[in-house]
Amino acid sequence: MIWEKTIVANQVIVLLRSFMYEAYPWQKEMHQSQSKIKFVQAGRRAGKTRSALQEVLQVIRQASIQPVQFPGKKERLTAEQAGLIPPIHIWTVAPTRAQMMQVWNEMQAFIPKHIVRRTKNKNQAGGRGGGFKQDDLHVWLDLKDEKGNWLPNRWRKSVFWELKSADNPEGLQTVGLDFLHMAEAQDIKEAAWNKVRPTLNSPGRLGRAIVEGVPPDSTQHWFARNYKIAKETPSARRAAFHASTFDNPYLTEEDKLEIQEEKAALTEGIWDRFYMAKQPEGAGNFFRNITAAYSKGTFEMMGPEDGRSYVAGLDLGRTNDPTVMIIKDRVSRHSVAFIELIKTDWSLQLETIKLAAEKWGLEEVYMDSTGLGGKFGEDVLYRELMEISIPVIGYNFTAGKKYQLFLDYAISLEKETVAFPQSWVKLISQLEDIAHRETSNRGHTFYTVSGANDDWVDAECLALMACDPATEAGDQFRMPQSKSGIKPLNSNYKNKSSKILRWRQMRKELAEQG
Repeated sequence: MIWEKTIVANQVIVLLRSFMYEAYPWQKEMHQSQSKIKFVQAGRRAGKTRSALQEVLQVIRQASIQPVQFPGKKERLTAEQAGLIPPIHIWTVAPTRAQMMQVWNEMQAFIPKHIVRRTKNKNQAGGRGGGFKQDDLHVWLDLKDEKGNWLPNRWRKSVFWELKSADNPEGLQTVGLDFLHMAEAQDIKEAAWNKVRPTLNSPGRLGRAIVEGVPPDSTQHWFARNYKIAKETPSARRAAFHASTFDNPYLTEEDKLEIQEEKAALTEGIWDRFYMAKQPEGAGNFFRNITAAYSKGTFEMMGPEDGRSYVAGLDLGRTNDPTVMIIKDRVSRHSVAFIELIKTDWSLQLETIKLAAEKWGLEEVYMDSTGLGGKFGEDVLYRELMEISIPVIGYNFTAGKKYQLFLDYAISLEKETVAFPQSWVKLISQLEDIAHRETSNRGHTFYTVSGANDDWVDAECLALMACDPATEAGDQFRMPQSKSGIKPLNSNYKNKSSKILRWRQMRKELAEQG
């Protein structure tokens, strides 16, 4: 009897043998937990995906040696006797197909090769062919030893493991799951979670799950709410686990140095979420320390002051969206005036912007050129502004460029090197409303929690691009009293002057062309 138990134990070890996996302290704690649903918030490189895959293998072992029993009945059945098809059913759900592929590639390195089903018939129907099926991302596993023999004393002998995308919640339909792995849960909609959660309560199924990701950008996200409940009131039903990037004991000193260098280029909020796995407070929270920006005594101005230089950011309204222009003091980085045009005729918009540019003597105007037809919207606005010697710079809001634009502004907020009037409630509310999520392959997308526009934010961030770079917060906000007191903080000021001259030359050339 002891000999038989030893054989079974050894076969279990063979089954669970995986690719270069040695659990970290936080992972061991998670694996040892008997709670059915485990919510994991962990930083980048903390090992959350790999630990989830190991958890799957652990559940496969548990399911294989556990008979099928239905509520109210004493019978102990095999999967075949109970009519469970497949015997063990597992899903991995990721936000997008691209993120599914990341898990898929790691699965192939992680799953013991000898349990992957093989078949000579490549066209076998019913999704029951062997190997990893990349077309529809699934794999069949047969619980055999390395010699191809079925493991003894198994109530369930085969596993069907599918990968699903959460981008269409209505497509997440199944009869029941033994295990659910939700990857990058911070980017998955609540509708998807609500769709798959009932599958964990199906008769005859184990109904276990691991839900992992970095903390969401909002406390109202379903992942944040469930993690908080599991952390504050752990039970046999749910438990919560946390790990920062630095809880990976195999980070080298070089790794740590690289990570610290990345910190310098990020806002505190992004760093806290993606590396320290800290949940931000509030709804949006991409922009933080907003109060400091409007508490610096900056007031809206009626016109320019002598000895000052001004720049602007311009977000052009399309269809029914407003056009917003924000004017900043180039040296102090204070916003001093704005124009908001709602449902205004294009010719009137053009004239209003030209008058403002002349009034303030704008040295540069950064303009949202996204989606404009032709070259800079047929060069209409550019020509008009160049005629009064205003250099206009088009900025196309691609995902990557918008992320960098917003990131630079967020860093300026945290370092308190930017300011605007407290009376600008639209700008304040939009800054507080902006949320951010990381997409597949480290891409980025922004949205407003309320569904409102972000035109004020766009104009404010574009205006900051035209300002002198900040040095130290205290020095940056000095207010020179005369022209002689103006000392640009960037070494490229002469180049900016040259740029203006070049734009004037282009204006002359355009005039000559008629």
